[in-house]
Amino acid sequence: MHPVSVTLQPFTATPASILVPRAAVRNSINFVELRRAGRSRGNLAMSSAPNPARGAETSGREDFTVGDKDAVVIVDHGSRRQESNLLLNDFVEMFRARTGYKIVEPAHMELAEPTIKDAFGKCVQQGASRVIVSPYFLSPGRHWKQDIPALAAEASKEHSNIPYIVTAPLGLHELMVDIMNDRIKYCLRHLAGDVDECTVCAGKCRLYS
Repeated sequence: MHPVSVTLQPFTATPASILVPRAAVRNSINFVELRRAGRSRGNLAMSSAPNPARGAETSGREDFTVGDKDAVVIVDHGSRRQESNLLLNDFVEMFRARTGYKIVEPAHMELAEPTIKDAFGKCVQQGASRVIVSPYFLSPGRHWKQDIPALAAEASKEHSNIPYIVTAPLGLHELMVDIMNDRIKYCLRHLAGDVDECTVCAGKCRLYS
């Protein structure tokens, strides 16, 4: 797979001061407008930051930083095609290498192993004191709203002393525009004979007429 031309930074929480909630919904992930310096319009993004107005629901600034004992479980749907499942392993390796997280495990929601329960247990075995379940999904559909939270809750029953969170899916993020544009440009360069076909396409990147 060819590398994407975007720059990723180590995970840090977005300061609450630049987040403008569109709706303060208790115990839910809110759509917010992310304002950037020098721009008059915000970009729609997802944030799991609690509403600062609810002091009782925030437990301190340290909860929004990466700790040595924080673990991430990256969850995709799962496939009967092993090739698709192995792509998640590659992404997990990239994520671990480019972020501050030391404990990162892959998981499949269904159809393949490791399961969310398996991955959760592996994180605890490695010393995790908090587990962050991050869906490798584009849209906040039923799997994100119901299935993954239910599976995460089931997995946590064996580790009742370990808090966890299910984050938002990838959703609307300006870097997704860069990634899609990179894919398009690479495929067009392949059609022009400038680069080799990427491993994802596997013979399907051609011009149809």
